[in-house]
Amino acid sequence: MAAGTAAALVPIKSITMRSRNDKFVYQNNSDEPGPANTKLIQTLQGIQRGKIDDSFGWNATVQEPKKGEYETEEENTNGVGHEMVDKLP
Repeated sequence: MAAGTAAALVPIKSITMRSRNDKFVYQNNSDEPGPANTKLIQTLQGIQRGKIDDSFGWNATVQEPKKGEYETEEENTNGVGHEMVDKLP
């Protein structure tokens, strides 16, 4: 399986190495994920949704900032002070 930055797990059906004319097929080329992948996805999603205890400390509560805590003097700064991103060197 492959893991992405969005904390998703995707089953892999096959890996092809064209330079050697090799193809490795998993799960008999089925469209359904295998049992290990299914269990890992269910566990990850359970932790993400708060239905399973987060013993790894992965989850953090996101709270709205207090008024004025992150405001700048100029609007549309894109998080880089008073310059627009497209005007940076």
